[in-house]
Amino acid sequence: MAFLPVSLCTPARERSEQDGLSPTGRPETSVKHLITPVSGGHPRMNRHILGTVFVFPVAVGLATATLTGGCTTPGRSQEPLAGSARQTGPAGNVPSQSDEPVSHEVAEPQGTVTLKHAIGYALMNSPSLRVFSLETRIADARKLQAGLRPNPALSIQVEDFAGSGDRRGFDASETTIGIGQVLELAGKREKRVAVAGAEEKLARLDYEAKRLDVTNQVARAFIDVLAAQEQRDLAEDLVQLAEKVQEVVRQRVEAGKDSPVEQAKAQVALSSARVTLRAAQERLASARQILATAWGGENPRFENATGDLYGVRPIPGFEQLARRIPENPAIERWVANERARKAELALQKAKVTPDLDVNGGLRYAAGGDDTALVVGLAIPLPVFDRNQAGVQAATLQLAQARENTKVAVLDARRSLSEATAQATGALAEVTALREEILPSAQKTLTAIEEGYRQGKFDYLSLLDAQRTYFDAQQQYLNALTTYHKARTDIELLVGRSIDAAEQNL
Repeated sequence: MAFLPVSLCTPARERSEQDGLSPTGRPETSVKHLITPVSGGHPRMNRHILGTVFVFPVAVGLATATLTGGCTTPGRSQEPLAGSARQTGPAGNVPSQSDEPVSHEVAEPQGTVTLKHAIGYALMNSPSLRVFSLETRIADARKLQAGLRPNPALSIQVEDFAGSGDRRGFDASETTIGIGQVLELAGKREKRVAVAGAEEKLARLDYEAKRLDVTNQVARAFIDVLAAQEQRDLAEDLVQLAEKVQEVVRQRVEAGKDSPVEQAKAQVALSSARVTLRAAQERLASARQILATAWGGENPRFENATGDLYGVRPIPGFEQLARRIPENPAIERWVANERARKAELALQKAKVTPDLDVNGGLRYAAGGDDTALVVGLAIPLPVFDRNQAGVQAATLQLAQARENTKVAVLDARRSLSEATAQATGALAEVTALREEILPSAQKTLTAIEEGYRQGKFDYLSLLDAQRTYFDAQQQYLNALTTYHKARTDIELLVGRSIDAAEQNL
């Protein structure tokens, strides 16, 4: 399987400008550790058992997904997405500015899929991400509405008609035509725009946070597919080994060297291996289905996933990573929420000052065919309603927002601590299995297999050695899966790739 090049694709600010969004200046969260070849990585294990060489494919990758189909890397042409995705806006997942409903056609990868491609398709087709994209448009519209002044009012008033005596008809009537305008005082319009602008910023940060969440979900599903593929391959190796062992046992039984009971045991072991293979195939099918749902697919059309599951690197310390938590959009949105609540409080305080209603017009007297100007001024008297409750509610909402920010940061630190410990523990387990346990188990199995051929060991010893070796291989795959998922969770919590975080620490 091919290794993918390491590159951080379009920067967040440039990508945001392409998307028509306000740039955040934040590098896009990457899961690129899954596609980065590790220099000095572990040598491929020579699993030569009973004349069969078992080679585990080495491949894992984590890539920065782009909505436009990826980015190029020096020295290597960009690998295009399989198929074409219908884009409904500048970035595919950002709705077009048309007011008409947009239908989204799901484009799915075919053939071999990489993590970069999987994330790209998910970002273009994710229904949940489109919901947040629409929310940003709603916030834009509300900001525009907030900046509009009150409309003037046209009034027409007729007096002194349809009465009695001289006022029976319209001969003595007076008609007034005027225009009124509400003048907002205390900077209400500017403060209203400030509230809408803060809400717009909040919506965009929610969009970015959801974008990272979708990336994380796809990465975890992709890791599951890679691990399931390796588990299936391991189960196939186990079946092949059981078949070869059964043949060896059969030959020894026919030669009178072993009891027929040993042949029955070998058949049971083969049947058990086949059951394990079927279970592994079912898990792979389920993992593929879950990955396909990330981009809205009903059935997976890709053949296989490719990535470097065996590449691992040390994780930075918790305190180093924790310094990057405030840059996570999921945390920034709570800080932005505080600013929005401050702006709302300022607006509510401004509403204490009543607005001025100015009107003027022309009055026509039918009896004398005379005209005159009319000017009026009205201002509410804040005797009962001084917006006390509005100010109090806004004050409490601001206090609530500050507490929410504290809770979000504490939750993020706790989750980061758990993910860091999990990744570090899994890395230690991977190292021990790779450097000590697996080589020893492989050497033992090879020796016992050869000794069994020569009659030095019984079948139970061979079966136990096989079970020990393949259990260690399964444990190795589980530890690798845990490591990569934990690393992906860390990148979600710090809002960027771990490599990028290390460079800026």
